[in-house]
Amino acid sequence: MDYRYLSTTKGLGGRIKQLPQDFIVEEIGDDYQTSVKYLPDKKIETIDWDNIFKNKEEGKDYLILDLEKHNLSTMQAISQMSRFLRLSKSRFGYAGLKDKRSISSQKISLYNPELERLSKFYFKDIKTYNPFWSSKKIDIGDLKENRFIITIRQIEGFSKNEIETLINKVIIEINQKGLINYFGEQRFGGAREVTAKVGKHLILKEYKKAIMLYLTSPSPYEDQDLKNAREDILKTNDFKKWASSFPSKSGFEVPILNHLANNPDDYLGAFKSLSKSMQYLFIHAYQSYLFNEMINYRIDKGYFLNPIEGDKVINEVLNLQLFGYDSKFLDGMAGEVEKEIFKREGVDFRHFFNKDYSVLSCRGDFRPVLTFPKDLKLISVEDDDLNSGQMKATVSFILDKGQYATVLIREIIKKEDIG
Repeated sequence: MDYRYLSTTKGLGGRIKQLPQDFIVEEIGDDYQTSVKYLPDKKIETIDWDNIFKNKEEGKDYLILDLEKHNLSTMQAISQMSRFLRLSKSRFGYAGLKDKRSISSQKISLYNPELERLSKFYFKDIKTYNPFWSSKKIDIGDLKENRFIITIRQIEGFSKNEIETLINKVIIEINQKGLINYFGEQRFGGAREVTAKVGKHLILKEYKKAIMLYLTSPSPYEDQDLKNAREDILKTNDFKKWASSFPSKSGFEVPILNHLANNPDDYLGAFKSLSKSMQYLFIHAYQSYLFNEMINYRIDKGYFLNPIEGDKVINEVLNLQLFGYDSKFLDGMAGEVEKEIFKREGVDFRHFFNKDYSVLSCRGDFRPVLTFPKDLKLISVEDDDLNSGQMKATVSFILDKGQYATVLIREIIKKEDIG
């Protein structure tokens, strides 16, 4: 994915996420804020689970917890808890998905968990604390903002004073101009950048292409055993072999392979074997890709982020479409830009409606092209303790839900490969 910059300050270079604790995420709701306290190695205070369950009130069936996770996605953490607690994933609630390569804290809810299992739960990269009972589950609409504390490492060629000066100049520019409200690389599957491509095949009802692309497309950063597995599946279609031996670190391929091992031609069924939250990601990733491409096309044409004829402006901010089956081309020059993107992609609005499987349908919406982070500040500049002779810098800021910290970090680093 190609990203452009609004700030003109010279880039520092460097990388993020060398350690999970270099990327801290804390969740902010309308009436709560979580904070990272324990991971990776601090022992949690003992919870009196007997007392928590003894004082449960009638009608309050949802146990609310702070979930802190280390180098796990939200869904991976929930999967671990689901297996241990013998609690269906459908009985878990969460307000947002947090980065895998991070330490993050967020609210979750569990519907009627069992005391015995919960009191014995342990997983070294998961901490749960601050329990209380509620009549309401945690849901997507509860998330308002996320606070990030991010460390950039491997900065070289600059003194401490130069780093401080450059970052503070970027902060001033961002506070004045805002950030381009791109969808970040996490939306597109991280290093593999495969999610939106799979999503496009799915909306075109090319189910075999979608599933095979997801199973076999490698990343240069993957371990060799995983690359070998993907290559062998592409050559042999031996789903039975890999259903039992696919490298476990990969995550979501195994349920797909298990389904195809018994139903080798049922690629839509294989897709349905994924969790609903995972299924939605692919279609939304393709919507997001089109949104990002629209921004880049307008910049390349010289329109930049200024409204043109036919554009939708809300609260003095330009909004572009997240395309769906209810979308319509805008009038004027704005509509011509949209038509050009659709022509280039070979899609139209009807492709976003699937009468056979509603998960593969999306209605459409609008999204602002600019966002303004809150409380953006430089915390520290120090010698990089992991990389001799180099420097590290730590910044913190708050973004609205659905916005991406990596977009802001790119304005400081100014290079494509940031971590």
